[in-house]
This record gives sequence, C-alpha cells and structure tokens, in this order.
Amino acid sequence: MSFLAAGERAAVTAKARVYRGRLLAPSDYLRLLELETVGEIAAYLAKTEAYGPYITEPSPETMHRGDLEAIITSVPLLEEIPFCRYLGPERSALLRAWGERFDVDVIKRVLRIITTGMGSRENLRRRVASVPITVADGEKLLAAGSLRDVLESLRGYPLYDILAEPLKRIEKEGGTLFRPKMAMDAFFLTRILSKGKKLSGSEGRGVRQIFGTRADLINMYWIYRSRRFFSLTPEEALGLTLPVRYRLNFDTLSSFAFAPDVPSMVKLLRESPYGEAFRTSGGNEVPEVGEMALEHNLYRILWRTASAIFRSGSAGVHAVLAYLTLRELEVKDLFTIIEDVRYHYDRKKAREFLIHPAAASFAGKEREVEPSWL
Repeated sequence: MSFLAAGERAAVTAKARVYRGRLLAPSDYLRLLELETVGEIAAYLAKTEAYGPYITEPSPETMHRGDLEAIITSVPLLEEIPFCRYLGPERSALLRAWGERFDVDVIKRVLRIITTGMGSRENLRRRVASVPITVADGEKLLAAGSLRDVLESLRGYPLYDILAEPLKRIEKEGGTLFRPKMAMDAFFLTRILSKGKKLSGSEGRGVRQIFGTRADLINMYWIYRSRRFFSLTPEEALGLTLPVRYRLNFDTLSSFAFAPDVPSMVKLLRESPYGEAFRTSGGNEVPEVGEMALEHNLYRILWRTASAIFRSGSAGVHAVLAYLTLRELEVKDLFTIIEDVRYHYDRKKAREFLIHPAAASFAGKEREVEPSWL
C-alpha cells in the first residue's frame, strides 16, 4: 500500500468516527417521540449537532412534514461529498456509486407517481435541488409524464439499457413496476460490489460485508414475500432474487423458494445466518412474521453489520460506508417518528419499529445485553 493510500484511509476513517459520534443518542429518540407536532421535531433537530447544519430555517417550528423530510433525506448524500475530497479516484468512485442508490430511489418515485398518481414531485424537486441527480437528466426525469419520458431522461446513462425492455413492456402490456425496481437494485449492488473488489484487505472485505449482507437480506425478503403474499411458484420466487451472493448461495436460496409451504420456508429462514429476523415474540411456534416487523428486523441487521465495521478498528473507505449506512438508517427512524407524531399513533407501539437497537428498551422491554442480532 502506498503512503498516499494509507493517508487516505486514515483521514476518512477519523472523519467517519467523528461523524458517527454526532448521530442521535437513544435519549434523543425518546424525546422526539414525546413531541406533539412535526414543527417541534424540526425545532429539536435544528438544535442537534447531527442536523443543525442542515435545518437552516429561521423558524423550524413552522416547517411542514414534506419540507423536513426533504432536508433529512438529503443529509447522507450531503455528507458523502466531503469524504470524496480526501480520496483518490478509486475510492471516491466507490462513494459516488453508493450515492447513486438515492438517484435510483428518485427514479422509482417518479415511476410510482406516473403509474399510481401517488407521491409528490415537489418533494423530489427539493431533493434534486440540494443534491443533483447523476444517473439521469434530472430536469427531464422530474417533468416526465409517461414511462417513455422516464426512459428518455435515462438516454446516455447506464440505466437506459437496463430499463428499456421492462418499461416498454409495461407501457405496451401493463403490469407492475416490480421488475424494473429489482433491475435497478441489482444495478446498484453489482456496481458498488464490483468497485469494492478492486480494494484489497480489510477495505474490500468491509465493502463486501456491508453490501453483500444487504443483497442477502433483499433476496430473503423477496422470496418470503413472493411465497407468502403473492403465492408465486418456487421458480418465480427464485427468479426475483438479485444476481449477488454473499453468505446465502444459490442452493440455500433455492431451499427457501422450494420449501413445500410457508411454515416450512420460515423454519429454514430461521435456521439461516440471518434467522433472528424471522423470529417473533411468540418464538418459533409462530409460523409467520409480520411484514412491517420483518422489514425493521432486516434493517437492524444492517445496523449491526455497519456497527461491526467500527468495532473492528480497521481503517479505510469501508468505515465511511459503514457510517453512511448508520446515517441512512437513522433517517429512516426519523421518518417513522415523524409519521407517528403527525398522525398521533400509539407511541409505545411505534417504538418497537425503530431500527436503533435501543428501541427495545424504549418499548419497556428491559435487557441486560443487546440482542444477538443487533
């Protein structure tokens, strides 16, 4: 390793550790859930080290939900940019590939607006205004009124060839956006993992650990959903998985998909390396797990995976990606809190669905140790 590369690794790791120290504390989550309005949440966050630099409204207590969510959604992307200044071309390209995931999310949301009429273009415009999109012509994308318009906004970018066939088929024959969305997820994961393969030692292993785990969780999630909710055949369920493998190889995924029934499949899932995500408060006797609980359990595994990178003490760009993953998950928790406060849901129940591991103690479940899968 060159002295320059060693310097890059040390600098970004130190910065990532400083940023991690600014993440919201468990006590912040508790206080936020005690608030009565979205404006109060905005005012509270504006006083924190984590969000104060980004919430610059003179009267944050008057902010609406859409404005606040647009700001906090952009925070991980805005924080990615300074890290790139410390890195050479190879590692900064890896971080940019990470940022492309959020561009892909904008494309998904535009597609949803076109096909269902649900969603806000104005919120997307605010997001793109703060961090310009890089995998499409942002102006054309946000103005798109049809699937063909979306495709035209992608012309000249890598996603055009990936989405041309499925979008044209939907426009002609109808159908859901499931396959285009999966194609975009596969594009992101294969792109970032291919860049991570160029890194040796702990950096390369760390990138594979974070994003290989993400791919495994997505594959498990879609097999479970396709069998339980959509009654797809085993072949169809397996066909929905991403072409990325980490701890779950093709044979293991096949065993899930070809299980004779849902309870048998859940039993196999519980015996996998990520089995804790499929366990419930009722223990293994409960043959199924609720979709919302499962989704948050999977996110908690990502939280644990990213936190393990910091505990390893190794230096490199993988530490930055671990921090950005934790930041992204924190934003998801804030979205949950904002929705709970906005609609006056049961706060105690809502705490059970926070990704942060302290959520269990918030819910009144005292624990001497952190659950093994967090």
